[in-house]
Amino acid sequence: MKPVATIDVLPSGGKKIFKNDTFVKIISIPILAIGVVNCTKIITNEKYSPLVLITDYIFFIALAWLVWEGNVRLMIYLKKNFPVSFAAYYKSILTLYAIVITYTAFVAFSGLGLWLAFSSEDTGSLNRLFSTVAVIVVLAMFVASVYEIFYLSEEQADTVKRAKQLDIAKTHAELVALKNQIDPHFIFNSLNTLSYLISTDPLNARLYNDTLAKVYHYILFNREKNLVLVREEIEFLSNFFYLLKIRFGNAIDMLIEIDSLQAEELCVPPISLQILLENAIKHNELSEHNPLTIHISVSPNFIVVRNRIIKKTYQQPTAGTGLNNLDNRYKLLTAKNIIVYKTADDFIVKLPVLNSKK
Repeated sequence: MKPVATIDVLPSGGKKIFKNDTFVKIISIPILAIGVVNCTKIITNEKYSPLVLITDYIFFIALAWLVWEGNVRLMIYLKKNFPVSFAAYYKSILTLYAIVITYTAFVAFSGLGLWLAFSSEDTGSLNRLFSTVAVIVVLAMFVASVYEIFYLSEEQADTVKRAKQLDIAKTHAELVALKNQIDPHFIFNSLNTLSYLISTDPLNARLYNDTLAKVYHYILFNREKNLVLVREEIEFLSNFFYLLKIRFGNAIDMLIEIDSLQAEELCVPPISLQILLENAIKHNELSEHNPLTIHISVSPNFIVVRNRIIKKTYQQPTAGTGLNNLDNRYKLLTAKNIIVYKTADDFIVKLPVLNSKK
């Protein structure tokens, strides 16, 4: 069966109306009108000339259109002006069927009764009138049920669509909030470092300030982006590491094992590697005789950031905000989680990557 109707969403209040059922009406109404009057034998074709017979059938088709279109308009009126909750849905269906039965019976009985009064049928046709009206009422209820099924189907699809739109909006809002958490943390650490250098090493303080400007330009430029090329992230990370190198000297080192082809093909969320670099420095003891080395490499579908665990003499309590924040960003952007695990000697974080060509 071809769809009886599709549903349109009105701007006002999200109410729905039926539309695009013209083709179905053009085909179905004449077939039903001619079929019903012949099946119930309310008309005796042999009694009429071809011209009169054609006129009668045109009348029956017009009457069938009036029944069909009238019921559709009543359904539209009910849907638009008397929306119901799911709990009251069965009451609304009973009301709809009562209205369909009443309207259809009245129109069919009046129209066919008027036709019989001017037709060549005998008085015994009155019984056939009641049976014809009964058949028309049953068909009208069937058509109304089909319309209701399509209405509910489209309403469910619309509800799912709106739920997805709300979910996307919620995801975007969460992602913006997570991005905004990065900047204050970064500024706080940077200003502390700059303040320290101004008082202890003015020459490097200026170099630090210039490099800091480049780093923060990257953050501002990529603030609204969800993903960046690994090449861009590595360039940013190198600048950021230079700032750390000014502060910590030979106590830290970084080894990047990512070739240029991989760096151009893979994507990660911006500032993700910087978070892992800061995390490694925050949770490990730094000293020049036992430097902390951060290794960054690529394995299938991941960028792997690994550092040797150098336990601090005094470990401060941590809430794991940085890694949790990064994990949440990954879930929102890629529906994937970062992988974090420890061995006896190493702390390892694996970041899922996306191919830039996909």
